[in-house]
Amino acid sequence: MDDISDAGGVAARFGFKYQDHVAASFVLEMIGDRRILQVECEASDDITRIIHLNGGEIPEYIQVKTTDRDQKWTAKEVCTRPIKNIESSLIEKSLLTDKHRPNARFRIVTRRSVNATLRALLDPIEKRDSQGEIATLAARLKAKHPKTISKAGHDLAYWTLNAVWDVRAGLDSIESKNMQLLSRLAEEFGANPLHSQAKQIYRDLLVLVEEAASASRRDKSKKIISRAAIRSWWDNKLATLRTTAIATMKPYRARSAQFFVEVHNIQHDGARRVSLGYDAQYERKVWRSTQLSQYLVTWVTELALKASELAEIDQLNLRQKLEAGLRVVKAHRSLNTQTLLGEALLHAILRHYFGSEPVACKLFHRSALGDRVTRNAHVVHTAKGDQLWLGRTYLFDGRNESALLADVCKDLCETMETEVLKEEKQVIIQLREPQHLLSSSLSDAFSPGAPIDLLIDALCVPILIAYDSAILQAGYAEDYQQRLKAEIQGLASKWIPNLPRQLKEIRVHLIFVPIERLSILINKFEAEISS
Repeated sequence: MDDISDAGGVAARFGFKYQDHVAASFVLEMIGDRRILQVECEASDDITRIIHLNGGEIPEYIQVKTTDRDQKWTAKEVCTRPIKNIESSLIEKSLLTDKHRPNARFRIVTRRSVNATLRALLDPIEKRDSQGEIATLAARLKAKHPKTISKAGHDLAYWTLNAVWDVRAGLDSIESKNMQLLSRLAEEFGANPLHSQAKQIYRDLLVLVEEAASASRRDKSKKIISRAAIRSWWDNKLATLRTTAIATMKPYRARSAQFFVEVHNIQHDGARRVSLGYDAQYERKVWRSTQLSQYLVTWVTELALKASELAEIDQLNLRQKLEAGLRVVKAHRSLNTQTLLGEALLHAILRHYFGSEPVACKLFHRSALGDRVTRNAHVVHTAKGDQLWLGRTYLFDGRNESALLADVCKDLCETMETEVLKEEKQVIIQLREPQHLLSSSLSDAFSPGAPIDLLIDALCVPILIAYDSAILQAGYAEDYQQRLKAEIQGLASKWIPNLPRQLKEIRVHLIFVPIERLSILINKFEAEISS
């Protein structure tokens, strides 16, 4: 049996792919360079560019060569005629494309470079010394085929002075550089495509180039990609990117500037019990009650609006969206100011200090289980796995600590009831918008048919207690923060041991926020959201 080889076919296919990637690079350059007016594929030459230069329009005829050899291109190789007595050498075929417009330029794109005999062609035309090495090469190449003249009346000396040898490596290298150029252009036009999006745009560009290359020469218009056409195509791609960006934007990746200072952080009983404390601080020896109320109002929009609504915020509708968030709050007066203040405090701390993502907009969701279902539900990404934080908030005026602790323990036990957890899960499934959240290992736990045990394994319950602080009410002192730490430590040492023992396997974070006077803060917060 005769040996069968498809080497020629494989080489041909490689050549076409290589040429398409080269053409794509010139089309990409045209997007950002207004001097490039159009790119033609397989028309007068492999590729032809029309460039606006020195007040006129000139053609650049581009030949793409993919012959695979170990040695560099030589003057002898480019001058050799495969068919004797016929103008068939590489440089002759390039010159003879010069049929249409004056002042033509030429480019040879190859995978392998040239040796010393052709080195002068590597320099850009504008940077050459016309009387130097290029002039010597022009005379030498003309002498090889002195009678070869293009229809425009130019010889090989003209070709040499107006030709560039463009060395580009393999397909992977060209594609990588094209992708870099595409991403840079997108950034310059105000877009930041994901890698997968940039790859798709590039694939679409290759299709555009392939269609132009394979179109019939009888209709030359189909072989031309004009700058106007590619800019329109590009603008449509960017518009789609922006629409997609909004549809998949992750609005919870942004964090606020730090407002609180962490003054207490202790783990109790391993990682299952943690107590934390955050101080709003003094400013010029005045506790920052006004600043705290204003800071919490900035979080109300994020509390009140869905992730998809937050993703639509830009500089043109920012005020409108902020007002929309406050209107939602005012429309639900069943949620009193104290509750909203507590939820905003917990939300702000979880977002800033734990980098959390609100998993669903639950603030105003009504459930048949009432307040047994939490209003703050966040995903916290940790090195050991993602966790679902279901938070509760309490404002404590200091009058009956035992009663408050009893309420906290009762609510914590109710939170862990199967009925309540199933309702929490259903609410999250109903309200969450996963396209606006980072991918999470909790997807199995949120699956409608999954056992509730998966949710319990990933659960953490942050319990925020904002309380009237005796230390802050005593006024500013140089050592107030040290005494504040001791005050929080005292509260934590009483509360942590009294949390329900039957729930010892559940992660609980007690978060203490000392307030100078809760009544004053509530009034200021009410005034801020009502104004």
